[in-house]
Amino acid sequence: MSRHGPGDLEPAELLTHRLLSSVPPRTLPLEFRDEVMRRIGPRGATAWEWIAAAVLALPALAYLAVELATQGEEVSSAFNNVIGAAGADNADAFFFVDGSMVLALTVLGIASLIAAHATIVSPARRTASRR
Repeated sequence: MSRHGPGDLEPAELLTHRLLSSVPPRTLPLEFRDEVMRRIGPRGATAWEWIAAAVLALPALAYLAVELATQGEEVSSAFNNVIGAAGADNADAFFFVDGSMVLALTVLGIASLIAAHATIVSPARRTASRR
């Protein structure tokens, strides 16, 4: 590659390209990849992931259940209006969005991501029976 760089670089990018292209390539030490994979490989879910997911999810679920029990008709109407507006050509639907409900749904989503990560990294259970 030329030290002047490709023709599609802007003048501000040219200095960075020259700096990075002047560094000679180095080979990685033997077993480097294996060591990295050993460190980041399956390690099992730690208890704190499940605890964090529960601490986030349970209050959010409780709030959403109370909201649905006390204002279920309004929540249902708003949900139907959102679905109707999404499917219509015009977006003239009116609906009320409670900021607390949006926050609860966001926290519930974050808890779901933590729980999904804990599930993915936990070792797979063997379901086949040994004979």
